[in-house]
Amino acid sequence: MGRKEREQASWIEDMQAEPLDTCVLCGREGDMTDHHLVPKSQGRRQGVKLGEIPTVKMCAACQGFLSKTFSNAQLANELNTVEAIREREEVQKFVKWVQKQPLTKGVRVH
Repeated sequence: MGRKEREQASWIEDMQAEPLDTCVLCGREGDMTDHHLVPKSQGRRQGVKLGEIPTVKMCAACQGFLSKTFSNAQLANELNTVEAIREREEVQKFVKWVQKQPLTKGVRVH
């Protein structure tokens, strides 16, 4: 095995060793974003510091669905817990559909 091949193999092994995060809504594993349970704009209006707003791990598809389906006011006042989000019928339908879709696995940048 040549030097280049050894370096590449080591690099690939290091990437595969990283644990994947799981989306709190659909349960798929991959690269997740931090979803603020209370939108940042709404939290700031209430005088809450950005670092104090609770976050959960969520895939881009689920987060995008929430932001397109609900207003920031709805998310802040009615849907500010994972349980409340999961109870909504439209969320349940979306989750059922998205769980069948492949999750794009990107490269993590540190």
